[in-house]
Amino acid sequence: MTEQTAEKTLKIAGVRFRENWKVYDFEATDIDVAVGDRVIVDSDRGPGFAHVVRIRRSRENVTVLPPSAPAQPVLEQGLEVEVEEEEKQQAAAPPARTQGQATKTLRRILRKATDDDIAKEEKNREREKEAFSLAQDMITERELPMKLIRVEYSFDATRATFFFFSENRIDFRELVKDLAYKLKSRIEMRQIGVRDVARMIGGFGPCGRELCCSSFLKNFEPVSIRMAKKQEMVLNPAKISGVCGRLLCCLSYEYGMYDEIKKDLADMRQTADKEKKDEEERRIAEERREADERRAAEEKRRLEDRRQQQERREKQKEAGGQKGGGRPEKKRDQQQEKRGPSAEQQRERQRQPRPERQPQEQRPQEQKPQQPQQQQPQQEGEKAAKKKRRRFWRRKKKGPQDGGGPQQPGPATS
Repeated sequence: MTEQTAEKTLKIAGVRFRENWKVYDFEATDIDVAVGDRVIVDSDRGPGFAHVVRIRRSRENVTVLPPSAPAQPVLEQGLEVEVEEEEKQQAAAPPARTQGQATKTLRRILRKATDDDIAKEEKNREREKEAFSLAQDMITERELPMKLIRVEYSFDATRATFFFFSENRIDFRELVKDLAYKLKSRIEMRQIGVRDVARMIGGFGPCGRELCCSSFLKNFEPVSIRMAKKQEMVLNPAKISGVCGRLLCCLSYEYGMYDEIKKDLADMRQTADKEKKDEEERRIAEERREADERRAAEEKRRLEDRRQQQERREKQKEAGGQKGGGRPEKKRDQQQEKRGPSAEQQRERQRQPRPERQPQEQRPQEQKPQQPQQQQPQQEGEKAAKKKRRRFWRRKKKGPQDGGGPQQPGPATS
């Protein structure tokens, strides 16, 4: 049977082979199926047991592949062994679609599952449990550094797939030979990562809900620490890691929104920084201008005060010159008395003839009675002049309000 290209409206059913597996599309135009029905599909590894999860209509160009040939029975003497160390798509996955192709390639749903098919599937589940126990014992006996996760049988029981986890590469050829001899089936070994281990085993995340990968997440999107930084989360491994030990898958859910918001915020922050910088420059310029104005006003006030002081001093000098005598002369006299006789007075005293020296015996008799007679009139005149000056300055301080009118200073008499 050759390939057929359909351009009419097709009925496409999305089926899932196991719980939490990826959904694959199959052509179901000629078969009446509904969501929840169990069906037998034509996969690339023979017939497969699956259940329908969605149905949709499509008018796209679709290439429908003919049913594949039935799988050949496996003989005990010539067991075929397949070893795959890297994680691949599930056994029943359809051929990969190439981007840019206008035509899609689909396989058909063969029929609805009967009671015999359901019983056969249940028997395969029991075989999986037995194969898991047998393989676990062999691994423990050989002390292989690997952790067995799950065993899956194909619908026709001709293939057994063993999923295991290991940090390093393992030589399990002897193990595969022993399993093939015991189970009488084709053996396939698949090494999976820690995220697939968490999806197969299941569990609950730090949020308290069932793991996303085991509940609804079908494909693992790449998650990086940059996503956590962009969302401003605490970079604590215990808070941003899941049960698998890797970064939480939910970090990628809101990353796109945060990325767009951050771009807008970056522009807003740049504008705000620019405005803040301009405002700071304006404030500094205003403070400088105010400081200059205050400095100029202070300098002007200082010059005005100095001018006023100078004018006041000049007025005082003029008033003192009109009145004559007064306090400045008194101060000069007092300073002169403190300093003693001036140089001119000393020279005059030197010019006067000195009296002849008399004998020492006669000097006390002649000078003692004469000395008080010469000094007494002089001291009395000075005292009278001082009293007169004091009375003058007292009347001047009282002023016209106190009853003492302006007095013209008279000449001091001795």
